[in-house]
Amino acid sequence: MNKLTQMRSIVAFSATAGFVFAALSAQAGPVSDKVKERGRIAVCTNVNNPPNVFIDSSGKAQGMQVDLMNDMKASLEGKMGKPLEIELVPTLPANRVEFLDRGKCDMIFTSLTVTPERQKLIQFIEPYYYAAGPGLQTKKGVSLKSWEDLKGKSVCSNQGSSWNVPLERDYGVKIIAFQTQQEVDQSLRDGRCIGLVSDDSYLQARFLTDKDGIWKDFEIQKLPAFTEGPWGLAIKFGDADFEKDLSDIVIAWHRKGTVIEAAKKWGFTPPKFSEDMQQKYKAN
Repeated sequence: MNKLTQMRSIVAFSATAGFVFAALSAQAGPVSDKVKERGRIAVCTNVNNPPNVFIDSSGKAQGMQVDLMNDMKASLEGKMGKPLEIELVPTLPANRVEFLDRGKCDMIFTSLTVTPERQKLIQFIEPYYYAAGPGLQTKKGVSLKSWEDLKGKSVCSNQGSSWNVPLERDYGVKIIAFQTQQEVDQSLRDGRCIGLVSDDSYLQARFLTDKDGIWKDFEIQKLPAFTEGPWGLAIKFGDADFEKDLSDIVIAWHRKGTVIEAAKKWGFTPPKFSEDMQQKYKAN
């Protein structure tokens, strides 16, 4: 039995958390009507992504994004006038868009960065709900005051990372790119680069969940993000009502500071994006 199949088989936490794992494909048609009819919304997500989404020792779904899913569920229950469950559909980056397209879930709710390529395939909900910027992990004792301090230095990264081009073009960094995260990590340990660049949220999660002290000799440099990539909820094209329902929910999150509170609860440093969005919607 592979890992994805094992994840699908876990259902013990559904009674207490209002979550179940996917057993049936989401039905076609206007999503809001189908969700109300089923009493269940199917959500494609990565269930092994702590502290965003993970399954604890009791089989209960936990994490920052899970807290937001619960808030979303409560809002939809109020609109539809009936209790709902969230049906978690375990996915990976390679198959989440395919699962949505095939109707295995009603929406994607994960750390999904909005890109022009993805915007051609799926309907992102606006406003976006979160964002990630570049983060730099180094050995302890490395002193950097700005990204400009990296000029002429080697930084390890993943091939195709959105941070590679601006670091090379704008800051004179020498990018050493690898296919896998394991190769990037090992190259940092081996001293082939002064640091590794990745999403700041990914690096924060890495240290928050490092119970075995694998990274005890390393740290994240306190450098301001030179840009941020927004994360969005996503659905299929052509369902204006469902899109409006979710958009209203995200607007309320920003207005009330729900996302910021959830991020802080799970140890994240909220991005500037979240602070800007709260100010924008509190003023409206």
